[in-house]
Amino acid sequence: MRFKLVCLFLLSGVLVGCTSLTSLYFVPRTVWIQTPQDVGLVYEDVYLTTADDITVHAWWIPAQQDGVLEHNEEQQADAPVVLYLHGNGENISSHFRSVAWLPERGVGVLALDYRGYGASEGRAMMPAVMMDVEAAAIWLKSRAPEQPLVVLGQSMGAALAVNFVAAAQHTYSIEALVLDAPFSGFPAVARSALAHSWIGYLFWPGTLFVPSTWDPVRLAPSIEVPVLVFHSPTDGVIPYDQGKEVYAALRSPSCWIDSVGPHIQTFAYPDLKEAAYRFIEAQGCSSFTGD
Repeated sequence: MRFKLVCLFLLSGVLVGCTSLTSLYFVPRTVWIQTPQDVGLVYEDVYLTTADDITVHAWWIPAQQDGVLEHNEEQQADAPVVLYLHGNGENISSHFRSVAWLPERGVGVLALDYRGYGASEGRAMMPAVMMDVEAAAIWLKSRAPEQPLVVLGQSMGAALAVNFVAAAQHTYSIEALVLDAPFSGFPAVARSALAHSWIGYLFWPGTLFVPSTWDPVRLAPSIEVPVLVFHSPTDGVIPYDQGKEVYAALRSPSCWIDSVGPHIQTFAYPDLKEAAYRFIEAQGCSSFTGD
């Protein structure tokens, strides 16, 4: 996440209002880096209309083997599908490889670009982006009404995932949640970024105007579904302790796994991918914790 860039503009954001200030946490790009086809995956462009009439874009990457779609309806009926929410920078073309391995394991993925990202219209800010997430969930439940829905979010996407699941877990029959490198709150993560430089302290007062309404640590206790949290002790973007705060706030059955390496590199490691897959498949921690 490009929080250092965000923080340089915190004070200027105050001038245009607190809600607009959250737009500074989103750093979209419209340039494509690669598509699922480039890594041998069949995919479909999906265009969704949000409740406020914005068109957002997503990639549907169905379950497949070696680029061939799975057609076993009985097997597909039990297979989970994942709603993937990426981090705050660039767009799905630079993030989708974090979940590109799931379709080969029989798990379909809808990778969403928030408003202003990639081919999506509009401008990203809270809480408007939550309408994008809801539009994606509606599409997935229409496409795969009987298949278990799991939400997976990384970094900023983890914060959005907590917000969405806390509010809509029953409405959309969400079965489980995976968080990779979540931050505890919008003001807290801004202050953490500012602390990296003495110049940042000049902008610290701006964090007082950042709304805490959507802070994951405040909303986590409302989540009732199983949650798997990954965070690396060597994450240089979002402090490890913030992930621990979110985990400690959860009241639902939850499990924690230390990730490895820098920010959101969890799924570069086979053992961590396997743990995530087992959790998604079971919609719970018992498959690898023994609980």
